[in-house]
Amino acid sequence: GDIMILMPRREPFGSEIIRRLKERGVPVAGADRIRLNDQIAVMDLAALGRFVLLPEDDLNLAALLRSPLIDVSEDDLFKLAHGRDGSLWSALARRGDEAKFVFAYAYLAECRRRADFAPPYEFYARALGADGMRKRLLARLGPEADDAIDEFLSLALSYEALNAPSLEGFLHWLERGETEIKRDMERGRNEVRVMTVHGAKGLEADIVILPDTTTLPEGPGKHGDLLYTKDGVVFPVPDASAPLAVRAAKEAAKLEALKEHRRLLYVALTRARDRLYVCGFENKNGVREGSWYELAQAAAQTLGVALVRGDETLRVIGEADSEAMTPVPAEAAAKSALPVWARTPPPATRERPRLIRPSDAAGLDEPAPLSPGNTARFRRGLLVHAMLARLPDIAPAQRRDIALAFLEARDTRDDDAARLVDETFAVLDDPIFAAVFAPGSRAEVAVVADLPEIGTGARINGRIDRLAVTDGEVLAVDFKTNRPPPARVEDVSTVYRAQMALYRAALAKIFPGRRIACALVWTEGPRLMALPDALLDAEIAAIRPRLDSTPAGS
Repeated sequence: GDIMILMPRREPFGSEIIRRLKERGVPVAGADRIRLNDQIAVMDLAALGRFVLLPEDDLNLAALLRSPLIDVSEDDLFKLAHGRDGSLWSALARRGDEAKFVFAYAYLAECRRRADFAPPYEFYARALGADGMRKRLLARLGPEADDAIDEFLSLALSYEALNAPSLEGFLHWLERGETEIKRDMERGRNEVRVMTVHGAKGLEADIVILPDTTTLPEGPGKHGDLLYTKDGVVFPVPDASAPLAVRAAKEAAKLEALKEHRRLLYVALTRARDRLYVCGFENKNGVREGSWYELAQAAAQTLGVALVRGDETLRVIGEADSEAMTPVPAEAAAKSALPVWARTPPPATRERPRLIRPSDAAGLDEPAPLSPGNTARFRRGLLVHAMLARLPDIAPAQRRDIALAFLEARDTRDDDAARLVDETFAVLDDPIFAAVFAPGSRAEVAVVADLPEIGTGARINGRIDRLAVTDGEVLAVDFKTNRPPPARVEDVSTVYRAQMALYRAALAKIFPGRRIACALVWTEGPRLMALPDALLDAEIAAIRPRLDSTPAGS
């Protein structure tokens, strides 16, 4: 965990380093970025999916039997396949009661049984959970396979959210994609981290090794990429046949690539806390001029202190006992005056908002709902609620016909439907609150406001069922569907009074200078009940003492 190996590019050297570390038993975290379709664990899971879709594919089944999921030995697979009569799956079914094949046949038969009914995520989650199958994969492939398996399952969920949950469709979608995942290299695991310099930004390690430092980035247009200049787009043809504008564009792109190459060197050098190893290997071009190795070597020769050890002279940087101590001039050591910002106290930290619920403000729990046994009343309330929520968005001339059709589609008798529509329209046409059900009003309006007058850090965050805003007033209505309606406004539950008082106070903050009117609609009836201002004023005054007696966050 103390060591980080950094490279300017991921391949081809990165995978070779990881392979050699594993050969020597050094714990290694694997590559920082991996292509999902190239991971053995994902290949095995895809092979399992292809098997349940087409068990007659002998080559796919043979690969699956040798995978960590099944783990049939090479000899046993040969004995099963050689000289068989029919497909490999039929041969396995005939010998499924033999000890060496009993698990393979039982597991694969169960996967086939579930494949026709389970969506992709459920199929693979069950397949990995059965008999510790995920542990078997990780034991064979190493802990780095865990990220690939998690991403594979996550993609299965993503596919189901956007497409019909088909296993065949998911596998086809997966094979066509080029999904790449980035590992979290900041986790404190006791493993060597092998990654690109660009991916190491923000990370540190006690020991950093730079093994690939003798080359330079590929020239511009190496792969036929277009070059973009201020005068247009050019194609990087060879210099021998390139016009002056193309050669100038190639030179500018090369210079920019070298600048980025040196910026990455700065990042690489600053990842090490204690020790930095700059290594390199020569190819046919030798150590390139301007490469990381040459730049680091020149800096070491300039900054280092000569240290003779036997017949060789070393250049040492950073060792206190080998560097000459330079006295600090007295004037440089004199204290400098602190700037004003350093002597200014920081602003007071704003208190975390305290979200107030109506039950907190009322100092009690919500009232009991109607008995669920009375399904007729409860269903009637839901129908009224639906009409009150949707009819205001429909032209008045069409409302009655649409409301009757709505009730008829929900198996409401004609006489009951007519009576229910009449009662609902009595609420919609109420002269005082007609605007809240008129065109231009809004449904399900979220409201957030700070109310320091009822408590320190107090904030209300609610959703008003219907809201209408005019030049002079704001009308707010809340529906109560599964609650018994009171006969008088004085008998309204304290929780509902507190809720509407909080909404009224929040709306007063949002729309200052306008009259705020609130009402409740009891869908059992239905009945609209306006809440007097005096009632809500008294309620808001009583909320602060209740909140003061309730600890914040309780």
